[in-house]
Amino acid sequence: MSGGGDDIRGKTIGIIGGGPGGSATAIRLVRLSRDRHLGLRVVLFEGKDFERHYNQCVGVLSPPIEEILRGGLGVELPYEIFKRQIYGYRLHAGGKEILLVGPHRSGATYAVRRVMFDRFLLSSAEREGVEVYRDRVTGIDFPDGDRKRIFLYTEGGSLKADAVVGAFGLDDGMVDIFETATRGKYHRPARFIQTYVTKIPAEVSFIERKLGSIIYAYLFPPGIPNLEFGAITPKGDHIIVNVAGADATVEDMFAFLSTDVVRDHLPPFSIDEQEIYRGKFPGAPARGAVGEGYLTVGDATGWLRPFKGKGINMAIETGILAAESMAQRGLSAASFRRYEEVTRPLREDYAYGTWMRNLCKAGDVMGMLGTVLSMAKVDQGMHDALFNAVSGHDSFKNIFRRYARPSVLAGVIRNFANDRRRRA
Repeated sequence: MSGGGDDIRGKTIGIIGGGPGGSATAIRLVRLSRDRHLGLRVVLFEGKDFERHYNQCVGVLSPPIEEILRGGLGVELPYEIFKRQIYGYRLHAGGKEILLVGPHRSGATYAVRRVMFDRFLLSSAEREGVEVYRDRVTGIDFPDGDRKRIFLYTEGGSLKADAVVGAFGLDDGMVDIFETATRGKYHRPARFIQTYVTKIPAEVSFIERKLGSIIYAYLFPPGIPNLEFGAITPKGDHIIVNVAGADATVEDMFAFLSTDVVRDHLPPFSIDEQEIYRGKFPGAPARGAVGEGYLTVGDATGWLRPFKGKGINMAIETGILAAESMAQRGLSAASFRRYEEVTRPLREDYAYGTWMRNLCKAGDVMGMLGTVLSMAKVDQGMHDALFNAVSGHDSFKNIFRRYARPSVLAGVIRNFANDRRRRA
């Protein structure tokens, strides 16, 4: 593939996956194509039926989602997809709890019905002129020898493309196909975090009384060693409960649902009759997320932040950046390296988030997390650090730079020692 931005004129881009990452890539590409008279053909394949298939996602849109959609895609979210605006988080950790409410200068946080959000974005892509096919991709042949184009094979036919965008998330079947097609240059994330989600119907009056517009978050729930995180999220007429952990099982979800502190915020229900949905999200970056003739976006990259993944935001952001890199630089290796450069902050924040995750694990083992929460009730800086970490309002990198100072760490150790002496 030749260099230079003009090598994209008249080309065909195939996108595998119609979730937020794939739809964002497609919308941004067709809009840039019109603005710059590039004559692109953008073809998107999505095998999932968003009318029927459940997405294993809580469905929380964090700031600056409205700015990203409006500025990058020209999209305004319709009112009907909003189930509730979220105003804060009640964090439980180390036997303590704290209400975290921060400034909303960067925008609001919304709880939405995820399938409605996905359906809306995919419909927006179709309205923009993207060719959308409800087919699964069954095979890919990248160029070999004199052939210059990529062959995408689907349940309904085939496509000759000049570049491919992998927006297939962590779909095992599609990941297998992509790894084989790239001869192992792309390799799935080395680690995964297992997640379980359930939906519990509830009267609006019950939700307002027990939860309001606050997400209840539980860091390393006691007595359930496989869980790193659990949460209760209020929606319009139901409550979403989710748990996550590298070794989490459905039994851990049942154990979480059975704890008194969780049951106190839920209406009466039978655990045995609950529908549980299982999913996963990446716990490490993928290898070869960018290669000759292809880019990946969203979960397929493995660049998700620990704890507060902001997977929807990350998928849309990477989709927009991938589209802009192609439209501005063409389909050359240099263009794809540019995509790697502009997404470096995401990869850096994954590293900072991993350090934060390991610190929290160590703090939980040592019994320091409760001390941190107690300090945050009287220390605005520590409160803001916790709020930004849990809500995703700021990057882990910025949180470390602003708050992880030696004096702060020394204060935690000093207060922890004092707490232990008082308990002795």
